[in-house]
Amino acid sequence: MRLAFFAVILAIASACTPTPPAVAPTSQFDTFVTIDLPRIGTIIYADTIYVAGTSNASMEDGFLIQVITANSDVIADGSVQPTDGHWDVQLPHSYTGDPTEITIVASLSDGQTSAELDLASAVLSPEVNRPDGIYGLILQPTNGDTGGGEQIPVFGVVSGLSTGEIVITLTMGGDEISLATLAIDYPNSLD
Repeated sequence: MRLAFFAVILAIASACTPTPPAVAPTSQFDTFVTIDLPRIGTIIYADTIYVAGTSNASMEDGFLIQVITANSDVIADGSVQPTDGHWDVQLPHSYTGDPTEITIVASLSDGQTSAELDLASAVLSPEVNRPDGIYGLILQPTNGDTGGGEQIPVFGVVSGLSTGEIVITLTMGGDEISLATLAIDYPNSLD
């Protein structure tokens, strides 16, 4: 009986013992870089690869951009210094092989360790592989999609334009409902 009494008292005492507070983190990792261009799936037929994006104030000292092939070969790299949260860089390359997927990596390095900040992928192809003429493809919306509201977002690809703009026409039942002329300001051969 005494043993049970002491066991109950011990259990009550241990339940009343305060739990030490959790240790609060001393710092927070607030660094970010976003690669906005080239968009995923872009086919680049140019001798330079235009890369652009945004970052926060913690990146004002700069970071590295590398372009890496599917064989893990670094074919272009450069340092980037953001200005007011925006950055861009033209990376010349001498790639002449078959069309290949490329990974564009934004990273930080202190010489011993590195951290990837963002990744983007595209396809790199020598200009000799570029189809002749002008072509385009609307990827969204697709046939049969329904939509409404004041705006209908349109996403697609276009290649071979010489004017730097495209005209999008919305029709319904054969009648033109809306016409918009859009500027294209993408230097990777508009692909």
